Amino acid sequence: MGVQHKYTRVKNVLTIILPTVWASFAGYLIWYVTSAKRNVTITLEDANTLWKIHKNSSNCTGHHWQPISRRGGKIFGFRCECGYKYTQKRPLVSSMPKPCK
Repeated sequence: MGVQHKYTRVKNVLTIILPTVWASFAGYLIWYVTSAKRNVTITLEDANTLWKIHKNSSNCTGHHWQPISRRGGKIFGFRCECGYKYTQKRPLVSSMPKPCK
C-alpha cells in the first residue's frame, strides 16, 4: 500500500504542475510573438519628412541627418545630429494591408 500511495501522490502533483508549465509556456509564446518587431523600409522622402517633424516638434538644433540603411542600401530610419535616432518597426505578426482596387 505504501508504494501505491506514493505513486498517487506523484500523479496528483503532476496533474497540477504540468498544466501550469504549459500555461506559462503558452503565455510566454504569445508575449514573444506580439512584442517582437522587425525593421521596415521607408523612402528617402519619408525619412526627410520625419526628420523635419522631429526638428519642429522637439526644437532640435541639428541641421543635418543621416539615413540608417542596411541590406543593399534600403533605408530603415535616420539619425539626427542631436543624437535622436528613429527606426521604422512593425510587429512580426501583423496582417498585410489589402491593396486598393
